[in-house]
Amino acid sequence: MAVTWKKLAYEDDVITKALLTTKGDIIYASAASTPERLGIGTDTQLLNVATDVPAWINIPAPIAHTLNSHTAADGTVDFNLQQAGDLVFKTVANVAALPIADIALGQPCWATGELSLHICTSIA
Repeated sequence: MAVTWKKLAYEDDVITKALLTTKGDIIYASAASTPERLGIGTDTQLLNVATDVPAWINIPAPIAHTLNSHTAADGTVDFNLQQAGDLVFKTVANVAALPIADIALGQPCWATGELSLHICTSIA
């Protein structure tokens, strides 16, 4: 018959149940070899870490996103067959001011002096 031995750990060498007081508690190291209890957050909180310390934070309000809140689109903007509300075209004072650089084939431009719409049909 085989004999098996197991070493029993001293209380100072283990994390005891006494550290946990509430269902959902989390144990983390507040310093090297120093266990710490983080109580459970509320239903709408997120676990966040700042400077190596975990903490519960409230979910921040969503930020409104618009095309202007980001860098300029570098390609086609897909509207997924939806109407583009309040779409603004490039505008110039008159036909003589129609752009000749930094334009795209098919780009619309509105000449306010003549109240006329122009479409770029070729780029040389």
